[in-house]
Amino acid sequence: MSIPIAFAQEVVMSVDQSAYYFLVGENAIVPLTVDNKYEHQINGMLQHSIVQHITQGNTQISQSNTRSSTFPVDSGEQVIPLDFGTSESPLRLSVDLSYRYNDGGDLIATLEPFTIEFVSDESQKNNQQNQMQSTTQQSSQQNNPSPSQSIQQRLDEMMQSPIMPSDPQQRLQNNQIPQDSSSLKQQIYEQLEDENQLRQEFENALATNEQFQEFHQELLERGYNVTGGNLDPATNSTGDFQINYQNEQGEWANLQGSMTNSTIDEIQSQTQQETEQMLEQLRSDPTFQQYDEQLRLDGFTEQNVDFLHDSDQTTIEITYQNEDEQTAKIIGEFEDDTLVDVSLEQQNDNPDWIYWLYVAIVAIATIVYILYRRLKPKRKIPSTPLSVIKQKPFDHVAEAEKLIKEGRQHFEEKNYKDAYGKINQSLRLFLSYELNLNKEVTNEEILKHVPSEIYSVSDIEKCFRVASLVEFAKYAPNQDDFQTIVSITEKIIHKK
Repeated sequence: MSIPIAFAQEVVMSVDQSAYYFLVGENAIVPLTVDNKYEHQINGMLQHSIVQHITQGNTQISQSNTRSSTFPVDSGEQVIPLDFGTSESPLRLSVDLSYRYNDGGDLIATLEPFTIEFVSDESQKNNQQNQMQSTTQQSSQQNNPSPSQSIQQRLDEMMQSPIMPSDPQQRLQNNQIPQDSSSLKQQIYEQLEDENQLRQEFENALATNEQFQEFHQELLERGYNVTGGNLDPATNSTGDFQINYQNEQGEWANLQGSMTNSTIDEIQSQTQQETEQMLEQLRSDPTFQQYDEQLRLDGFTEQNVDFLHDSDQTTIEITYQNEDEQTAKIIGEFEDDTLVDVSLEQQNDNPDWIYWLYVAIVAIATIVYILYRRLKPKRKIPSTPLSVIKQKPFDHVAEAEKLIKEGRQHFEEKNYKDAYGKINQSLRLFLSYELNLNKEVTNEEILKHVPSEIYSVSDIEKCFRVASLVEFAKYAPNQDDFQTIVSITEKIIHKK
């Protein structure tokens, strides 16, 4: 049960229209205004439920999708562009937004539903100003259920969409299928009923599994709470699962695995802190730093980081690419969170026969040279001074500017994660060489060496923080923030 309350301090969301119209093929961008009336940052969970209304002949079908993501909000007012994608045909979406956070109590800001409609003609657009603002509610306390009931209740909450009723008959009525489509109506009803029963039985089997309860309880004791997840049942006791968590600091965790006949085959928990520590361990490794420096000298730049998990083994793959779109990977192998091996994997465009031809040519040339040396009369060769070949120095300023340019291009193409990553990489590369560190270092290590009398440490820290939040999908990108960190980075690079 929730009750409306008036708060002196709260997070308020608002949109300036109750209905947004876009042409078919256009990208649906809705500006969401978020006003954090607290004097500090709030870390919460933004949930959006989208109901898609589809017309197929005389049949009206509704499909619902609910997603949650961590969403930090700075103090003050900001505008967040929400991207709802596009459609190649006329389509109507209903959108529900809510923001759940904790500041001395569990609070939720709920925005009234608004619609997004894709139309085929400009004359069908009817955009009108009609501002809507969220209301804040506080959840009442509930009695503590048993551990298995608590888990199952939480799974129920996160797996079932608040827009789509769980009862198949009610869901069928909401789809507004005409009476003359009785065959299709019965088919959809039976399918929904089977899916609902299968999901519920698998959910019950998972919630009562002792091994799952142990992992779940451990995350709860570490301060994490369930925020979402996904169940993929094959039968009522066999399938895959992933449960998402978040703590009060906004850090994520997840619990994923598979179950066969109510027995856990594989289960693994992972936290943001653990992944960041492993990445830090890899970047600090001398072998990694050697490979990384060599790739950069060869014109490669870092593109993205992937984590692959298998039981107690974790693989981190850092991908690089050059201007010719050739790729390379530095691969770190971990066992029980300890780095055990670092290797370099580079793309080889040459077929095997070229390699063996090269080996044969070198072998023949070596034999000819040896015979020549043995048969040629020896004579004294006057000594001459050796010429020193100077290696062209690495221009870290030019490389940093190049990364900024690539970041701007990624942002224009809406590759926001890569865009923020390039700016972060540009600033880190420049400071690393400018401070004579001359190696791959972490954000924290750079901040320890930055002289405050020359650079603004707070600006640098802000760039690192915003970029990292976007890279780890903890913050929604926007034009103003991106331009701010670009300006700060360019100012630092060109500082005289």
